[in-house]
Amino acid sequence: MTFDFFEGPAGSGKTFNMVAHARQLIENDALSEGQRMLALTFMNGARRRLTASLNAEASFRRKFDCLTFDSFAQSLAGRRSAKLTNEMRRQAEELGQFNGPCFLASQLLQDAEVLRWVARTYPLVLVDEAQDLDVHRQGIILGLKEYCTAVVAADSFQCLTDGQETANFIAQLEHAGTTHSLTQCHRTTKEGLLAAALAVRRGENTLDVLNEETIGKTDRVHWVGEGIELLEVPAKANNPGLLAWNLAFQLRRGSHDVAILTPDSKNTIIRNAINSVTEKQGPWPHNAFPVSWEGRDNSIADDLSAEIGFPASASYDEVCELLEKHLEEPTVKSVDRRVRRLHKVTGQREFEKAQLVSFISDAVRTNTRLGFKKSAKIKAMSIHGAKNREFDRVIVLWPQSVTGGDEHKRRLLYNAMTRAKNHCTVIVLGQGRLNSVPFAPS
Repeated sequence: MTFDFFEGPAGSGKTFNMVAHARQLIENDALSEGQRMLALTFMNGARRRLTASLNAEASFRRKFDCLTFDSFAQSLAGRRSAKLTNEMRRQAEELGQFNGPCFLASQLLQDAEVLRWVARTYPLVLVDEAQDLDVHRQGIILGLKEYCTAVVAADSFQCLTDGQETANFIAQLEHAGTTHSLTQCHRTTKEGLLAAALAVRRGENTLDVLNEETIGKTDRVHWVGEGIELLEVPAKANNPGLLAWNLAFQLRRGSHDVAILTPDSKNTIIRNAINSVTEKQGPWPHNAFPVSWEGRDNSIADDLSAEIGFPASASYDEVCELLEKHLEEPTVKSVDRRVRRLHKVTGQREFEKAQLVSFISDAVRTNTRLGFKKSAKIKAMSIHGAKNREFDRVIVLWPQSVTGGDEHKRRLLYNAMTRAKNHCTVIVLGQGRLNSVPFAPS
């Protein structure tokens, strides 16, 4: 059994190197007949992306199971429930439906018999984005590594949970076997972007590595470098149009593979500005841009249902007419097919709003589970939602409503900036905020 830990900053190829090492292990007969590799991630989005990476490699096909920690924990706790004590069950109940099963799994994986049982099926374990794990999910890794060959990737600075302590856990991983420290960024070669991101990571003054320039013929300034632009926009609730104008100007530079990221996706000014660039017509210096919000399943379903505007009750023809206006959305297409099939098979002619909203929710969950290809629209999402992803251009909208400690704010901004391959624009809402965290030292 071996343990390999890949650590490094964003864009340094941790996942790539982790997968390459696992491939080498499999080619060297790490798996026997009937055995599989277990790949674990924290979030479903990361699980889908890791599954796609593994499926692209012939060495892994039909030889792995890619699961979230929660899914693996629920399965393990269910299959080895006979080993759970009443005290374990009591503590798990107190921890709730998500942390509870992970606590039980971490306890079970302290049992040598359970570990041998898991290792017979999964002698090789792959773990990506390990810095996101709390103490219960950390226990799963620490248990598995005792009987399984493990390959783990993490960067402690990319943990986005405010207040979560990862230093001790990362230190344990660093001393568990062989550590591979990655230093070169492969995501971008833009020197200004790299320097600005490093300044944020180190808690230094970001403006010191950028050049101050006047914007056009105005007295406003922005700070620029190769691949990076930083500017302030004094947008407030009573003038969100100023942010919308600046956002539209940025989108005019190119709207292919662009992500709009924010630490507060519920911020009213940001929501109104994005709605303006999406829907604005008439006396507006720019065309409307096709921006699509990505978020949690429930919020996606709620937003889409509101956009369609289902009445309390509608006839079959009325529902089809409403859905027809939104058929460019794959989710709505599946709902349309479901409604038409129900009408054809059962003869249903009246549909209640609650039923239609449930159809939308089901379709969104299916999209999330199966990882259907996203729309080609410009994507808007939270910084958390952009974890482990990359885009050609990134526009960061940084409002005054960002919460958390200084370190947390730096981690958020760093993660947002390092999603960009070619260019990142950071738009700060308000004035005089560039002399404070996360743009300057505490």
